[in-house]
Amino acid sequence: MTTSILMTLIMSFFMSVSPVSLGTTILFTALFTAMVISLVTSSWFSLITFIIYVGGMLVMFAYFAALQPNQHISNWSWWLIMPLMTMSIMILSPREPFNLSPQSNMVSSLYLHHNAILIIFLALLLFLALIAVVKVSRSFEGPLRPFEYV
Repeated sequence: MTTSILMTLIMSFFMSVSPVSLGTTILFTALFTAMVISLVTSSWFSLITFIIYVGGMLVMFAYFAALQPNQHISNWSWWLIMPLMTMSIMILSPREPFNLSPQSNMVSSLYLHHNAILIIFLALLLFLALIAVVKVSRSFEGPLRPFEYV
């Protein structure tokens, strides 16, 4: 079942005609990936993965919205076809068994007690990178065009 859903999401990448539809497809892919990760490992790891995807999508959407002119998306009919394709693939394909391999425990071993200093160091490094990016980028010298709020 997971293979069929993943194949449907990959097929929808090729049908994307605008950054908005591509971003929506990537968001659904991130949501599906987070759900699969939550089945295999802890739910915190999947939540963090999903939040990272959404944060990246916000940045990409801001750049695409600034660079591409406003356009009307006239063909939304494939959004109606995609769930039908997913359901037909799920019905016609045999059920695949869900098995937990020993390799899935390797991710959860990252959060053991003896790795706590490494995790804290990586979190501090990410926080310092965030502060550096905020200090380096200035809103009046940024690469984006100014947004006009209505």
